[in-house]
Amino acid sequence: MSLQVYILRRLLFVIPLLLGITVVSFLIANAVPADPINANLPQNVLNDPEIVGAFREKWGLDKPPVEQYLTYIGNLLRGDMGMSIKTRKPVIDDIRQFLPATIELSTVSIIVGLVMGVSFGVISAVRQNTIIDYVVRIFALVGVSFPVFVLALIGLSILHAQLGWVAGPGRLNFVAKAPPTVTGLFTIDSLLAGQWETFRDAVSHLVLPSLILGSYVAGIIARITRSSLLEVLRFDYMRTARSKGMREFWVIWRHGLSNAMIPVVTIIGLSYGNLLAGAVLVESIFAWPGIGRYMFRASTSQDFPAIMGVSMLIAFIYVAVNFIVDILYYFLDPRIRVA
Repeated sequence: MSLQVYILRRLLFVIPLLLGITVVSFLIANAVPADPINANLPQNVLNDPEIVGAFREKWGLDKPPVEQYLTYIGNLLRGDMGMSIKTRKPVIDDIRQFLPATIELSTVSIIVGLVMGVSFGVISAVRQNTIIDYVVRIFALVGVSFPVFVLALIGLSILHAQLGWVAGPGRLNFVAKAPPTVTGLFTIDSLLAGQWETFRDAVSHLVLPSLILGSYVAGIIARITRSSLLEVLRFDYMRTARSKGMREFWVIWRHGLSNAMIPVVTIIGLSYGNLLAGAVLVESIFAWPGIGRYMFRASTSQDFPAIMGVSMLIAFIYVAVNFIVDILYYFLDPRIRVA
């Protein structure tokens, strides 16, 4: 199967999937018993039928649900996600404002988790049933089981407040000057602008939250890497490679890890999607102005356009990440190319 045909077949599944997600998101958003009027209008005007009626008409709440959904889909096809009830700004503009912070934190976190997880998983598999193996397995278990927000609070309390080893909440110190916006990523934009002090400040603020999220991701990746590599190490071609006199490092790297990476790539893609969807608690604890905090505020205020916009964003993120993972399968698994 050629790469073009493989990509086309995957794309054919994306359109009905996204359409189904819009239906589910709309139904869930409208099934919530709370009323956006009570959440967004002052208490002293709730008894005024003219103001309430004008509010319903302005935001389309007076229309039947089917008409609301069709209107939303029509606007979405034109790139219009609607106007946020809470911020009074287009939802797409709010997403542009908050998403880069989440992308920056998530990307650094997944890199930390990937390096730690794969390294620990390989070491644990190669040193099976040794003290190193037991230590890695305990680390993976703690990383997966321990609540992320508890790790965040402990890290912030000890490493920042008491020891002062890492920077505190936020993306920059309050006296630091934000770089000119190009990508929205402070580390990249500060480098492009030549603001080295801002770059160091942005990196220092990334250290603790990325370590917290990366530790959680590393626990999952380490467990999958270990179990997958242990299975591969038992195959005949591994013994054949050793019998040819190949060094153990290259046996593990070229023949073992490369064939064990398919489930690892899957879990990496899902973990990155989870991080991009917004680590709400971690972003709240570290005052990180990302999409998770925006989603939380939209939910508490019953901001339906923002809720739908973030839902579609999260859906697109998962679809895009899984699409990339499928493309990586094509290169990692030769069985797909000859199917």
